[in-house]
Amino acid sequence: MTNAPSVGEIRQQERLAALPAVYKTQHERLACELAMQLEEPGVIFLRHGYDENQALALIQTTEFSATLERVNKEVQESGLSFRTKARVIAEDLLQYGYTIATDEEASTSVRADMIQWFARIGGLEPPKVADKGAGNGGLNLTINFDGHTAQAVVANEPITIEAAR
Repeated sequence: MTNAPSVGEIRQQERLAALPAVYKTQHERLACELAMQLEEPGVIFLRHGYDENQALALIQTTEFSATLERVNKEVQESGLSFRTKARVIAEDLLQYGYTIATDEEASTSVRADMIQWFARIGGLEPPKVADKGAGNGGLNLTINFDGHTAQAVVANEPITIEAAR
């Protein structure tokens, strides 16, 4: 009988699967995981099949230390480390946001904010429409004559149109 992976192990596997494809070679992936600092280095090395002595030997090689330095710089400059950690935190806090949004004792404004946040993060908000001239009481008119550039006529004063009788 095999032991089923824990929820934490499954979530860690999902996080690792989300690493950018550029870090898919064994050493680059190892370097990326070390640079991300989501776990202790000993745990990361063990997962990759290195005991303490093997890990120390690998770190002392010129090739791996150069790879680690390059990947660490890329991770820091791109903000990958920050964004990934923020995703992990947001994912962990999701259950608390739901609890707040459904808590009848919480203030209505806080609950509404949480609901709006979930809708925004979930991609459920309608796209924002550009507000071209709407609400200013003016008229925007573009006239195109064949062979000429478009001429825009903009009037910001209210216009009254009377029907002929």
